[in-house]
Order: sequence, then structure tokens, then C-alpha cells
Amino acid sequence: MTHFSKNTQKTQKIWKEWLLTLPSLLMLITLVGIPMLIILLTSFRERSDLGGVGAEWSLDAFRNIFASWNNIFYPIIKRTLIYTTLTTILCILLGLPVAFMIARAKPWIRNLLTLLVLIPFWTNMLVHISAWKMVLHSDGALRNFLLWIGCISEQTKLLGNSSSVILVMVHIFLPFAILPLYATIQKFDFQLLESARDLGASRCQTFLRVFLPGISPGIIAAGLLVFIPVLGCYVVPDLMGGMNTDMLSNKIVQRTLSDRNIPEAAALASGMLLSLCFAWLICRSFMTFRNRKEVSP
Repeated sequence: MTHFSKNTQKTQKIWKEWLLTLPSLLMLITLVGIPMLIILLTSFRERSDLGGVGAEWSLDAFRNIFASWNNIFYPIIKRTLIYTTLTTILCILLGLPVAFMIARAKPWIRNLLTLLVLIPFWTNMLVHISAWKMVLHSDGALRNFLLWIGCISEQTKLLGNSSSVILVMVHIFLPFAILPLYATIQKFDFQLLESARDLGASRCQTFLRVFLPGISPGIIAAGLLVFIPVLGCYVVPDLMGGMNTDMLSNKIVQRTLSDRNIPEAAALASGMLLSLCFAWLICRSFMTFRNRKEVSP
């Protein structure tokens, strides 16, 4: 009877967990799983004469992508990875000292600084972009000041290049890196740093071998939270960039709205989704390996 009672309690516990998880699971399936499946299936359809999705199955979208790989898609994908990687690295490098300062500040200062980090979420992205266009404009105060002090020449343009695109994306997505880093640093045991210093470790060794491994979950979370939205960001390159600053997301928008080639746009979006899943699997494998290494004697 005791064994039967334990099995019954275990079964009831499992059912309760499933019932609690079911709403979130249904929401994920409805809002994420089904749209992703539709995009994947659309990429294997033919393009209709009116610019929509045809009724027949076809691989024309993938054939067109591979046929234009060297001339169009390889440079765009390379540029997208460079922009996304640089933006992610810069956000983490800039967000780490800010998150450390917030975590070590007094409670009232910490609340104030956290509020300042959250304020950019209250305004639309287009407001940020418009402000930066005014700042980096050819007749703007910043360019005139740099010309006056001799840092740039008359031919130098601050707007419409790769630097302006990366600068604005770092400004927009920096809070996505600060918040998870702050949450991780706040839970870090700073007595470990004092112990490492007492054992003879230098400041650099303490930072690299104690502090950074201790907050590695926050660094990975910050990287993913920045990398994923930056990869799909098309507004910033479209408004702040020039002729050769388009990212893969811009090409998807072009195929969808201008060219009316929905299957090819779906094929590009499917490739982007697969690359994000691959990046997530790498991060998850790293965290699993790290946890096993910490648990093992």
C-alpha cells in the first residue's frame, strides 16, 4: 500500500506539473511553433504569377539562393555576421562595467541606475534612430565640432556607413546586455575575489579566473539577448546605412514587399531560424558541460 501510495502521489505531481505548464506550452506552440512551421513549409512552395505562394511544391527558392550565392547572399550573410558579432561583443564589453557598478551601488542609487537603463524601453526605436540621424548628419554639431578640432576631413561622413549602423545598434540593444549581467553579478559572491587575492592571485587573474567564470551564465544570456534581435534588425541598416550596409533581414524584407517572392523570403528566414537554433545549441552545450564539470569531483 505504501508503494502504491507513493506511485499515486508521483503521478499526481506529474499531472499537476503538466497542467501548470500546459498554458505556456500551448502559447509557445501557437505563437512560435506553428508560425515557424508555416515559414518552413512556405520555403518549399513555388512562387505564383501574382507574387504570392503557389500550390505546387518546389525547390526554386533554394535554387535561386544558391545561384546568387557568390554575388548577393554570401557578402550579405558575411556582413550580417560581422555586424551582429561586433554589436554583441561591444554591448557585453560596455554593459559589464555598467552592470558591475549598478550591482555594487547603494540600494537607492541602484534603483535609480536601473531606472535609467530601463528608460530607453519607453521610447520607440525610430525615435532613437531619428535622434542619431540628427547627431551624425553632415551639417550636425558633432561633425562640425570634429572638423573644427581636426579629427576628420571634409570628405569624412559620419552617416550612411557601417560604423553608424553598429553605433546605433549598440545604443539600442545595450540595455539587453546590461540587465542579465546585472542580475548575475548581483548574485555573485564577492568574497571569492577576496579569497583569490589572499591566495596570491593578481587582479587580472582574479578577474579572468574567478569573476568571469562566475558570471558566465549572465554573459551567455546577454549575448543571446543581443545577438538574436540584432540578427533580425532591418530598420537600423535601412535608415542609418548606405548602399553596402544591408543585412540579411533587409534582403528578406525586400523579397517580401518589393519583389513579392514569398517562398524565397521564407527560405532566407528559415536559414536564419536554423542559425539561431544552432547558436542556442552551442550555448546550451557549453552550459551543460560547465555544470557537469562543476559537479564532478
